[in-house]
Amino acid sequence: MASHHSPLRRSPTQSRATATLRAIREAALRILKEEGHARLTTNRIAEVAGVSIGSLYQYYTDKHAIAADICNALLTSELDEIKRLDRQAIALAENSLDATLAFFVEEQVARHRRLYLQLQDFYLEIHWKYDFEAYSRKRYPNKPSTAEWLPSALGRHKGALRVNNFALAAQMVANALEGTIHATLDRNPDLILTQDFVDELHAMLVRYLKKIPGEGIPND
Repeated sequence: MASHHSPLRRSPTQSRATATLRAIREAALRILKEEGHARLTTNRIAEVAGVSIGSLYQYYTDKHAIAADICNALLTSELDEIKRLDRQAIALAENSLDATLAFFVEEQVARHRRLYLQLQDFYLEIHWKYDFEAYSRKRYPNKPSTAEWLPSALGRHKGALRVNNFALAAQMVANALEGTIHATLDRNPDLILTQDFVDELHAMLVRYLKKIPGEGIPND
């Protein structure tokens, strides 16, 4: 599944086609819930959806493409919140770096929680391949990425930080957060459902960024 491109082979142009896609997505979710991951095949999805396998393949290359489209559909409501969330994160950064990081971590983990709870074991198979940020940037081309807005947020609190390359630090934060979430999904997925996981992720990032008492200013 190529997350940087549309999971659809072709876009629906009629209401009937839109209804077909919706039936396919709903069938996949129903199979996952009632029959389990092992039963999720394109043939079974087409059967439960009440469409021919040929109709399914007109729109999707395989079950992974269906899963990507499901992820997009599940998170579409969040796209309407993206600009508000970005503004909220940037506003928080003006007053508290800790609050900004806590908000950022919570939002990232919540998204993976939602997909894991909906897709269950199948999400554990595909989570490395699904990129919500790429999908949201396609919908909102002017949306700043984490690596774009976080450096300026860090700059507002440079006196409290142990880092001085804010662009690199922002990339490190984004990579550490993403990598830790994905590694946890691989090894202990139910851990992402806990508040302790969120709190420890937040603490990890704060400890990386902020000076400890008595620590000198980093060299330029």
